[in-house]
Amino acid sequence: MNDANECEEARLTRHAGLGDLELLTARYRNHAYALHTHDSYVFGVVVAGAEKLRINRQAYLAPAGSIIVVNPEDPHDGEKGCEAGWAYRTCYPRAELMREVAEDLELGHLPMFSQGILEAPDLAGEFVQAHRLAVAGKSMEAETAMLTALRELTRCFADRGGRDLSANDSAAARRFRRYRDLVEADLTGAFELGDLAEVAGVTRFQVIRDFKRVAGMTPGQYLRDCRIRAASALMRTSKPLAEIAFDTGFADQSHLTRQFKSMRGVSPGAFREAG
Repeated sequence: MNDANECEEARLTRHAGLGDLELLTARYRNHAYALHTHDSYVFGVVVAGAEKLRINRQAYLAPAGSIIVVNPEDPHDGEKGCEAGWAYRTCYPRAELMREVAEDLELGHLPMFSQGILEAPDLAGEFVQAHRLAVAGKSMEAETAMLTALRELTRCFADRGGRDLSANDSAAARRFRRYRDLVEADLTGAFELGDLAEVAGVTRFQVIRDFKRVAGMTPGQYLRDCRIRAASALMRTSKPLAEIAFDTGFADQSHLTRQFKSMRGVSPGAFREAG
């Protein structure tokens, strides 16, 4: 193992008292996240170095002390923002947990965040402490600290009007639903642009534009993301990784492992070991 790899480590844990909240503690030197999405929120604090990332179409640099925020389904990536790389603590709250936060704040909708990077040193410190407690398994203390941090983050920075959903009524969004249904019906399919164009009655160029506009990804990036999300769900079962790779359209287990780590930051084995 070379020195660069020795500088990298990542640990994923889950906290049952917070709805099996996933918590990642990581330090990366040369790791780079491929463009991907989550069905959960992503909240994190950079504790050392800096991360360079894109969220939707916006580029950011997140230095130490900054808070990273990604809404569900928003495409994002990440790589080192300085020579030393970066270290951070992140969590992935599901909608059920954030709905509890929203109800306590009487928002009337799930919170959405227009700012990808937040500068709030006191809140960042509270989040890091809550994360440490949750990773350590201190149940009641961790629940209290994390719920308080998520509530304060939402109270201070969530968009007051929620997310503008008008784009969902556009022709591109309607066509995209057809593309999505075709892909999700058979993740093992060897799709070509022509297949997607045919299902929506448009040209291949229009397919590319629709994916960029609605998903913020190319069709190929979207397909890989769908396969990884499906594989992630199957990893919560006892099914062997080789079978999961086959069932979700990967060439073999090694292919799945490479793609999974590029999008989740940990190996499939580490993801399963988190419980």
